[in-house]
Amino acid sequence: MRLADSRTLLPDLVTAPVEPQADRRLIETLASWCDRYTPWVAVDPLGDAVAQEDIDPCSAGGFGGDAGLLLDVTGCGHLFGPGEAGERALLADLTERLSRHDFTCRAAMADTAGTAWALARFAEKQADLFCPPKGPREALAALPVDGLRLDRPILETFLKLGLRRIGDLYPLPRAPLARRFGDQPLTRLDQALGRIDEPIEPRRPPPTFRTRLAFAEPIGRPEDIAAATSRLLAALCRQFEQASVGARQLEIALYRVDGSIDRTAIGTSRPNRDSPKLMKLFEEKLGELDPGFGVELMILSAPEVEEWTGSQDALPEAAVRNPLAEDGTIDLADRLTLRFGKDNVVRLLPRDSHIPERVQTTAPISAPAAVEGAWSRLASMKGARPTRLLQRPEPVEVTALLPDEPPRQFTWRRHAHKVAKVEGPERIADEWWRPRPGGKTMPANVIPPVRDYYRIEDDDGGRFWLFRDGPLNAAKWFLHGFCA
Repeated sequence: MRLADSRTLLPDLVTAPVEPQADRRLIETLASWCDRYTPWVAVDPLGDAVAQEDIDPCSAGGFGGDAGLLLDVTGCGHLFGPGEAGERALLADLTERLSRHDFTCRAAMADTAGTAWALARFAEKQADLFCPPKGPREALAALPVDGLRLDRPILETFLKLGLRRIGDLYPLPRAPLARRFGDQPLTRLDQALGRIDEPIEPRRPPPTFRTRLAFAEPIGRPEDIAAATSRLLAALCRQFEQASVGARQLEIALYRVDGSIDRTAIGTSRPNRDSPKLMKLFEEKLGELDPGFGVELMILSAPEVEEWTGSQDALPEAAVRNPLAEDGTIDLADRLTLRFGKDNVVRLLPRDSHIPERVQTTAPISAPAAVEGAWSRLASMKGARPTRLLQRPEPVEVTALLPDEPPRQFTWRRHAHKVAKVEGPERIADEWWRPRPGGKTMPANVIPPVRDYYRIEDDDGGRFWLFRDGPLNAAKWFLHGFCA
């Protein structure tokens, strides 16, 4: 009804402007809250109104009256009781908890998503909201054809033909129905009856492993939350051991009595299922959690795991492949990552290049080890490379007898150094096969730039790494590093 017509009938009508974005945020918040029952939660995946950008401002809640959530609770009913009784208890618990937070909802449970969608919106009796196993055909028969989620023109034609209930479609020949109305009616009917699978994509990737702990009375003390986390970790690590995997990321979620949720996560540099070590990492993050007025449920999940048997490689090979050895360094790196962020704690990895400033690169702690060729190249260069490399080569003034001879003296930062010993040159050419900064490769007729490097010791015992750049008649000298 138009607003002007409504106010004519009811002058004291209270109105408020619709806020579609706020409604979307609310439904997302409710979806996060429903993670307490199952990780497989989708936001209105079967209705079309939420996805529409031109939302009808007169519709309820800004969603065309179709806003909803779909929960795949397969295998979750046993948490509330055995068999069908557990599923009914789960459904009752969900609606009762939502009512505590002043939400009114219609929740239905069925073997197929299409049947549950239709029952939640069109079932007339409360008892019909729970569809018994293998009973979608009987449950759908009395519902209006609107429960099949058909396009509006098809629904209007059905009503003109007297096809008002879903059960009216059962005896109709399928071929004539498909010729007149297309594939949609038969596809929707088969999906609701379970003849065709209807995949539902959850809003968050469901973790492969997770465990939960509900409390008879809400908890709020930090030591209680830490003890519950330790208990959840022990249970989850047992699952890891049975599956021969290790955690790379763990997330703890606190479901508070006011319906809000607080989460925090940790990451590891390698697969890990050592409960005490993982608990040390969580101790760094649990202080950030706010229990609010109390926590009634905690869920620990592993969004990312990797296959891991727990066996250790031979020590020499492990030392080459992984600089973070089994001496506690990797555990320290994990703790530093939690404190300073993964972008601020990095490791050096060799890169397959002979240019000094390109021979190494930084990568996150969790990055895999470099390829064998890069490791062997770095090992072969250790004796010929400086222990400290400047971030940028710095220009120096050099005195030499001839342009192609090593320096006899050089000045760096206004300080003169007299050369006592010199070794070189080592010529390093530019990597002409790599693209230039502009994205173009070097022409074949152009001689690539080269550098002549010298290892120099001055009369004070200092050791330097200098190079000459450019043609001899216009060469420039630079200091690139310091040798041990």
